[in-house]
Amino acid sequence: SSSPTLDIHVDDVLKILKEFLKDFTKLREDSPAPEAPKIRYTSRHAEFWASLPRLIPEPTLRLWDALNRALLEYHRVLSRRARLLSEASLLQRHNC
Repeated sequence: SSSPTLDIHVDDVLKILKEFLKDFTKLREDSPAPEAPKIRYTSRHAEFWASLPRLIPEPTLRLWDALNRALLEYHRVLSRRARLLSEASLLQRHNC
């Protein structure tokens, strides 16, 4: 009892994913947001939230900020590279 397979051409993957995301986003927008439960805040809650900024040392926060900036730049480079590879592939198909 093997599960059925679905053959999808590599050129159709991006189109299928975009369509899925569009439908998924529309479904989420059309669905009513669940109502948040009512929470009573106590002095212990206030103490917890007040202590949060001191929980992570400043050097660690700076490191995380630098890492975040580097990862965003890396994502930008990879996204551009993916676009260029897609364009090159399209040009190759047109030239054959």
